[in-house]
Amino acid sequence: MVDHPLACFPPGSEEHTLIGRIDLRRLPVHVAITMDGNGRWAKQKNLERNAGHSAGAEAAREVTETAARLGIRYLTLFTFSSENWKRPAQEVRFLMDMLYENLLKRQSLLKENDIRLKVIGDNDRLPARLRRKLGEAEENSRAHRRMQVNLALNYGARREIVRAVRSIVAAGIDAGKIDEETVARHLYTADCPDPDLLIRTSGELRVSNFLLYQIAYSELYFTPTLWPDFRAREFLQAIVDYQGRERRFGKI
Repeated sequence: MVDHPLACFPPGSEEHTLIGRIDLRRLPVHVAITMDGNGRWAKQKNLERNAGHSAGAEAAREVTETAARLGIRYLTLFTFSSENWKRPAQEVRFLMDMLYENLLKRQSLLKENDIRLKVIGDNDRLPARLRRKLGEAEENSRAHRRMQVNLALNYGARREIVRAVRSIVAAGIDAGKIDEETVARHLYTADCPDPDLLIRTSGELRVSNFLLYQIAYSELYFTPTLWPDFRAREFLQAIVDYQGRERRFGKI
């Protein structure tokens, strides 16, 4: 019998129990996550908001490794929205610097787990050195095949749809020939299947302008867990919940 890819969790642990409930033949192909709650996590612990972002980055690392080992093919992380520029300038600078430092530190994570990195969103507003480092990480991981991680940076779904419409018009495609597949081909996620599962942490019950076109038939999973506390156990629980649902896509 082949060991489960997450057999590293000790027998008797909650993770081990959850793993026993997961059918590897029915995994979601694409999981998208709105990583929410860093600030509230820090506030609860009487820490600066930046401490919450640092803890959230560690949660992202653990969830990414868990997803790769489990066999998830695509993982999209809502990292920085187009609305997040409204936050205090100091916090935005910290987030941009943290992203840069994490790219320096996580090159081995991409290589060891055979992960391809792709950035989705309008990166023109990102700091120049961050754009360069993102480009390097994308290029260096282009041949990786185990899993693709999409980092949604300066991303907004309505803006993405407007961009897709403009691209279709610029391509001169006849209006009568535009269908759903045409629109999908002009989105940032053109090379990915639509998410099977959308996870949002922190107890908020909204999608917040994230992948609006792509999540038309996604299963939605909301959890009160704040993002820095959302680790392997919580991710596995979300997969168990997903596999307990019946996806009919309009059929009986």
